[in-house]
Amino acid sequence: MRIFAVIFSLAVSLLAPAMANATWLDARTDHFVLTVDASEEDARAFALRLEQFDHALQLLYGVTDTPDRRSRPIHVYALPQQLFAETCRCGLTVAYYSPRATGSFILTQYVPKVDQKSQIGGWSTQTLLRHEYSHHFMYSNFPLAYPFWYSEGFAEFNANASFEKDGSLIIGYPANYRAEGLRNGGLGMKQLFEPDTYGYPDDMDLLYGRGWLLTNYLMLGPQRKGQLASYLAAMNKGARSYAAAQQAFGNLDTLRDELESYRKGTLAAPLRIPPPAAPLNVTITPYSPGAAEILPSYLLIKDGIARNYRLGTAMTAAKIASRYPDDAVVQTQLAEIEQYAGRLDRADAAADRALAIQPNGIDALVRKGMIASERAASVKPADAKAWSTARSWFLKANRADPNAVMPLYLYYSSFVAAKEKPSAGAVNALLRAAVLAPESRDIRHAAARQKLIERDAATARDLLQPIAFAPHRRRDRNIPREVITLIDEGKIDEAIALITLGEDKDREGD
Repeated sequence: MRIFAVIFSLAVSLLAPAMANATWLDARTDHFVLTVDASEEDARAFALRLEQFDHALQLLYGVTDTPDRRSRPIHVYALPQQLFAETCRCGLTVAYYSPRATGSFILTQYVPKVDQKSQIGGWSTQTLLRHEYSHHFMYSNFPLAYPFWYSEGFAEFNANASFEKDGSLIIGYPANYRAEGLRNGGLGMKQLFEPDTYGYPDDMDLLYGRGWLLTNYLMLGPQRKGQLASYLAAMNKGARSYAAAQQAFGNLDTLRDELESYRKGTLAAPLRIPPPAAPLNVTITPYSPGAAEILPSYLLIKDGIARNYRLGTAMTAAKIASRYPDDAVVQTQLAEIEQYAGRLDRADAAADRALAIQPNGIDALVRKGMIASERAASVKPADAKAWSTARSWFLKANRADPNAVMPLYLYYSSFVAAKEKPSAGAVNALLRAAVLAPESRDIRHAAARQKLIERDAATARDLLQPIAFAPHRRRDRNIPREVITLIDEGKIDEAIALITLGEDKDREGD
């Protein structure tokens, strides 16, 4: 979450006139939900490109498409520059990926007139969107420990692509916008492979650029076939990144010289990925007037804002929602905003209004359970009836959609919050949530703790690896990595104590 001292509620009110003229559309494919202010033709083309890109990555990396993959599409919010800036509060960023248990999403700028003029290998919002989606593709399909250079190099490798007229994609063009960082050099192999130990460069373009170059060299060149897989395997068995590189690549000075020759010479040809065999489907639905009007407030809460600024956003949202009492989406989103602002009675009432309109609305059912859980957690000593009531909402949501992640995860979490031993059904629910949302660090953390309690240290270690080595994790105490060290030392009780401590220190969105 980004925490900035900005009067967000004022920002939302300033956006209201511009938003009134927006034509927000919901464009859905098998793997994406796209929110975009565009014509239906443009929204359809945008969504089809996203789906084509996912299909190409599936073929390139040998991913089998399954019902589980399709049950949890990622949400892409393609926003005008002003709304993106007010939502993101992140300077020069053009797009970013947020893996969440509640539903992973990407926020991106949408400036089609600029993107239409961009060249292959050039900086554009579409290139950055593909970069961010590549992160999601990696973390959700191959949840392993990855070093910074390869996580970013993989995303850069995929992002530089062209969509051909026959429906095929060409992937692996040079990332020309990293050229300056590549020319400058100045990045040693220790910094490249293990910046968290040997120091991040002042110019991060060096790390991104060299990461792309090494990824391109290892994936497209024949000289070191199989070495990338060996390197990642060594890392995931516990070797530090630099030591794993020495094991897999041998003399790293030699690798450095090869990379420099490769940079100055002719790069390997990119890869052509054939078009999908079957037509791709897109369903377009216009946003209701209420959903369009409340969107800026909802985006602020979804992305996360500091506690001091939540009340103003909730007051703005409540004023909007009062005009749309019969819109289930508006009332459901208001319930989330109100709970985030700490106004539980108002949140509860909004969720009730949503369920009166749409009795099986998953998000509203989950919200009722979350509100009830928050209330139950405040009661001392524990009130078994209150916790039972909270769980009943998660069970209702699960019956409405057995593949919805949050009911599964929150049902288990309610036992932990109540300091009760989770039932066998609750444990199974958690493990199912981990299958459906492997990119969520909260769910992986909870599942790892449960497996440690069960004395299944090997599975716990596997679950923690992607969290411990997440390239963009906060650079503070790395509790997941410390837990892995304790596991490797056979200190399971100490590992349980530490991972329990870490649950409240590394939450998604905090």
